[in-house]
Amino acid sequence: MSTPPQHSHTHAPVFNFELLHSIVLSFADRLFEESNKIPVFKYIVQYIRKSHQDDPYRTMIELCLIIYGIIYFLAKPKKTRAHNANNLYLSNKETNLLIEEWEPEPLAVPISEDVDKSGAAWRLKSIPKIVKYYNSKPNYVDLQVNGAENTYTNVLNMSSFNFLQLNTHPEVMDAITETIKNYGVGSCGPAGFYGNEDVHYNLEYDLAKFFGTENAVLYGQDFCVAPSVLSTFAKRGDFIVADNQVSVSIQNALSLSRSTVYYYQHNDMDSLESLLIKINEDEKHEPIIHRKFIVTEAVFHNSGDLCPLDKIAELKEKYKFRLFLDETLSLGVLGAHGKGITEHFGFEKTGSVVDIVVGSMANVFGLSGGFVLGDDVMSYFQRIGSNAYCFSASLPPYGAKGCSAILDVLKRDNSTVLNLQKNSRKLHDLFFSTTSILNYFQITSSEYSPIVHLSLTPDFRYSKFGSTLEDIYAKLLKQQETCKQDIEIEEFNKEEFFLQSIANKVLERGNILIARNPHALKHESLPISPSLLVCCSSSMSDEEIVKSFNVIKEVIMEVV
Repeated sequence: MSTPPQHSHTHAPVFNFELLHSIVLSFADRLFEESNKIPVFKYIVQYIRKSHQDDPYRTMIELCLIIYGIIYFLAKPKKTRAHNANNLYLSNKETNLLIEEWEPEPLAVPISEDVDKSGAAWRLKSIPKIVKYYNSKPNYVDLQVNGAENTYTNVLNMSSFNFLQLNTHPEVMDAITETIKNYGVGSCGPAGFYGNEDVHYNLEYDLAKFFGTENAVLYGQDFCVAPSVLSTFAKRGDFIVADNQVSVSIQNALSLSRSTVYYYQHNDMDSLESLLIKINEDEKHEPIIHRKFIVTEAVFHNSGDLCPLDKIAELKEKYKFRLFLDETLSLGVLGAHGKGITEHFGFEKTGSVVDIVVGSMANVFGLSGGFVLGDDVMSYFQRIGSNAYCFSASLPPYGAKGCSAILDVLKRDNSTVLNLQKNSRKLHDLFFSTTSILNYFQITSSEYSPIVHLSLTPDFRYSKFGSTLEDIYAKLLKQQETCKQDIEIEEFNKEEFFLQSIANKVLERGNILIARNPHALKHESLPISPSLLVCCSSSMSDEEIVKSFNVIKEVIMEVV
């Protein structure tokens, strides 16, 4: 009987982990014995031994990682053929030839003299250069336009935002002079490091006490206050409801905050309330609670009218929003004592209705810098989180001391504020009562504002230039999408050139300086309207105001 064939079974080699473990241990023991001769490694070895006793597998993994790391860092990368092909070696002759052929782009776009295509040339030529101030006559200046050949003397300045002119008050001048002697002319550093002196902290206290808030924070530049502050407290995911005619400074602030921004129709409380209701309804479905702000201006930079603060305050409380208010053109102007729009509407203190107030010392105070008013918590967080406060040079000490001196004058005597308000109403009444002007120009500013805003009526704009504000805004957005360095809109340029021609004739005929409302089209993100600005101050007489109005009226009726 034959036996069945025997089948041989081939066994796969089995990895002997115990053998590897013993080899590693013997190697480690030898390594440890040698390392014990070095004092520093003695403690390292003790730590490794103890760790190995607790978890030997962890030691194996760590050892493999160390070996891999050594091999990785010591290995040299191999240069591929493609890498070598990309390295072009040029001779000196080829290099010089390329350099000679290279034509750099101009640092600035060449200026075109064509008014329709570009407004840069005539805008630069129309900028007045003040060459002399008169301390005895603060409303008058000597200036040059487009070079020394066009010099005007004793010009009535109706384009200045220095409405109260208290920076020339003897007490203020003495305080500034004494501060310059003691502190110099610059702070030479950010506020949080070594830029702030005692005069800065004194001014913060004076501002908070005068305007009725818990605290105040100073900034070296007024234009950067709103962008820096709003982006400190509003972040991605938060909600902001803003007026659709806010200034370019607040537009930058809204962009930098990265929040979800909604715009309501200008001073339309029904539009505002509908957005507040929508946001609160949508928030009910959100897993977290967002910060919510209403953002507006007290006196609007682009139109000159006032926001209805009393109604906004009611909606703010009703729908649980915080209120961010720009009082750049209202502090020192509105209210019996110049405390701003809160005093104008009868609120006892600014902090009782507004959460964050931003203001400027470059307008009504005639100095420089800006400030923020609010409660202690907001101010403390701002000092450690606001970019402009942490990284920008602080206000010059003499500016801080000068502003404190101006506040002292306003506390004792509010006659300059009352005179300014009287002149503002006088100037507006003259324009509002002249039908011949209102046929072509509309006055958008409030009688409480010291700035009269004159812009073309829609009918006159269309008949003269064939355009509407909607057309201008549509072209603005279209050019911004292309990321052009300089934005030029033909209809906008023609209208501004027309307004500038009025300002030029007023200067030539009456020795009176008025101005256009400046716009930076590259940074504007909301609808804009070209306009003329006619400003008054507290020290202007009725005769000066009437004379100026008559000259402006005469020129307007000639050019329309």
